[in-house]
Amino acid sequence: MQQAKASGLSVSAIAIRRHIGTLMLTLAVIVMGVFYVTSLPVDLLPSITYPRIGVRLNAPGISPEVAIDEITRPLEEALSATEGVVQVYSQTREGRVSLDLYFQPGGNIDQALNDATAALNRGRGQLPTTVEEPRLFKVDPSQLPVYEIALTSPDLEGVDLRVFADEELARELTVVPGVASVDVAGGVEEEIQVNIDLDRLQALGVGLTAVLNEIEARNQDISGGRIRGENGEPLTRAVGRFQSADEIRNLSFEVSESTEQTTENNSSLT
Repeated sequence: MQQAKASGLSVSAIAIRRHIGTLMLTLAVIVMGVFYVTSLPVDLLPSITYPRIGVRLNAPGISPEVAIDEITRPLEEALSATEGVVQVYSQTREGRVSLDLYFQPGGNIDQALNDATAALNRGRGQLPTTVEEPRLFKVDPSQLPVYEIALTSPDLEGVDLRVFADEELARELTVVPGVASVDVAGGVEEEIQVNIDLDRLQALGVGLTAVLNEIEARNQDISGGRIRGENGEPLTRAVGRFQSADEIRNLSFEVSESTEQTTENNSSLT
């Protein structure tokens, strides 16, 4: 009797006796499952707050060996004081320094970004004056490039190919629907190298700092203000930037009379 009573309360026995209700309940579960599966959103890169902050700094003209001592280590010491930081990972290349700050998952990454910015501002005075302004940002994999293109050309030189990518191709790709930004990297960038004869400068009594200051002072566009007229006030601008390498080659420097006489005497003696 006890065995028969126990078997009567089993799930299988109830399902067999109430087979119509069991079938309807099964169909309802299947329909609801199909409905929720088809409407369930799927995101390849879901919105997740990653406990990581990146710091990028451009240092043109500085070798990696010098950048490690003058830029990377001071930044590591300054950013290590950020509250909650677990690890600081740095990478130094020619002309660029990258640092990544890792925090404990689940923390307030916005507050960590503010603390890192304050720590960077405190250590900013230890960096060379030639470096550019550092950039701090929250690392998000969804911001990584989704498509990369490598360009080659049998007709264009390296410099011309880089100019084409910067001024033409990148501009056309930016206006494509769905494209947020286009970054151009690599290739050969156009540059002008100034080679200075140090012996000649020493003979003329002109210091290297004076040459650098003169180049910087001459290579500027200065606003001249407004010109008041009867029908308007047009803006004026003094164009002073170099347009070619010949303009840099033809720069002149003031030399004191005593230096000129000394140079003439040395020339007559030789």
